[in-house]
Amino acid sequence: MPQRKKRTGRCPKCGLHLELCVCDQFVRVRSSASLVVVRNIRERFKPTNTARWLVDMVEGTMMTEYGQREPPFDPTPLQQPDVRPLVLFPREDATVLDPAGLASLRAALEPGQRLGFVLLDGTWHQCSRMSRRVPVVRDLPCVALPPGPPSRWGVRTQHDERGVCSFEAALRLIALVDGAERARPLRTIFYEIAARMMFMKGRLREPVVPPQWHDDPLP
Repeated sequence: MPQRKKRTGRCPKCGLHLELCVCDQFVRVRSSASLVVVRNIRERFKPTNTARWLVDMVEGTMMTEYGQREPPFDPTPLQQPDVRPLVLFPREDATVLDPAGLASLRAALEPGQRLGFVLLDGTWHQCSRMSRRVPVVRDLPCVALPPGPPSRWGVRTQHDERGVCSFEAALRLIALVDGAERARPLRTIFYEIAARMMFMKGRLREPVVPPQWHDDPLP
């Protein structure tokens, strides 16, 4: 009887099998906007969760978790005095972050104030509920990304054609706010992780970024 192949361990940081780890390729990017992730507690230990990489790669990103009994939800990161916070989720009342929408938001800033974006991290259903139920978040104006290429995070099923993972949403947001060149390093490492994770799941034949992905436009 053939010996069963021993399963390899995962890197706790990037979530990939140890021989596919890309942590040494992580980048550091600065955005002019403030980013806060509100993560559903059920995402904390999932190796396919992408929001945790934002804390490592986008300077100043803060994270707070929702859904646990103790400790209670901490809204402090959403209450920075120099930030005008907005929730990034495509609700029906959302302002689209096209050039006109972004210009309008910037024109409404007070002197010394900057834009801040709250990224909801969880399944589509969880994020929809969080946008309406999380304290402070539920009272904030909502914004949405303009239409873009389909998600490359083929590791998890998207139940809405507008759905992208948290890391993709953030890099597209940074491309809109700070320019495509600022976001490009984030997309490069994201594609590396996505390709290797999809290889692990048997959805790609090799752990290499497919050539067609390089044609995806950035906002």
